[in-house]
Amino acid sequence: MIVWILLAGVVSVVSLFNYYLNRAPGSDPEDFLVGPPGLGVTCDCFLNTLILGAILIIGLAASAGAFATRNELYLAGGVSFLVVTLAGLFGRRRRHREWRETAKALHRAIPFGVTDPYQRSSVHLIFDDEEEEDDNNLDEL
Repeated sequence: MIVWILLAGVVSVVSLFNYYLNRAPGSDPEDFLVGPPGLGVTCDCFLNTLILGAILIIGLAASAGAFATRNELYLAGGVSFLVVTLAGLFGRRRRHREWRETAKALHRAIPFGVTDPYQRSSVHLIFDDEEEEDDNNLDEL
C-alpha cells in the first residue's frame, strides 16, 4: 500500500512539472524557429511531452521489486506514463492557445496597413563598395 501512495505522490509531482515545462511561460513562437523565418520550420517537438514519462518508467523499472506482481508493475507504469504525458500535452495546448490569443490581440491593436513611411527596414546600412582612390598617391608612382 505504501508503494502506491509514494507512486501517486511522485506521479503528481512529475505531472505538475511536465505541465509547466511544456507550458513554458514567457516563450514565444519565434523561440522555436529553425532556419530562415520564411520557411516556417519549427523545433517545437511533440516528443518533449513524452520525456518525463519515459524517465518515470525507467525509475519504475529500477524499483520493480517493490511491486508484488509483474501485472501491478505494468499497470503502474502504464497509468503513470499516461498521466504524466497528458499533463505535458495540456500544458502544450495551453501555451499554443496563449500564442493564438496574443497574435489576435496584436493583430487587433496594430492595423494591417501600418508601414514605415520611408519604406525601408529598421536597420539601414549603407555599404560603399567603391574603393576610394587617392589622386596624390597615383602621381607619386
